[in-house]
Amino acid sequence: MLRQHKNTVKAAIRKEGYWTGFLVANKVHPAHINGLWCLGMKVKITSLEELENIIAKYAYYNCNNELGNRVPFYVQQK
Repeated sequence: MLRQHKNTVKAAIRKEGYWTGFLVANKVHPAHINGLWCLGMKVKITSLEELENIIAKYAYYNCNNELGNRVPFYVQQK
């Protein structure tokens, strides 16, 4: 998994019209995002407004002190 900055995600949405990747709490190891534990959520985001809404909803339901309170972005390496 390759971590991406929020500005990179926004640029991809503007350029390509969408971004596909994983959202996960920041304390989760990248090996557990799409692996055995499946702690990441795969998303396809098509607008900047949708990006903000998905981040807020994901953080509300999935982030805590144990897993982390921030939401980083990951894509699968090719």
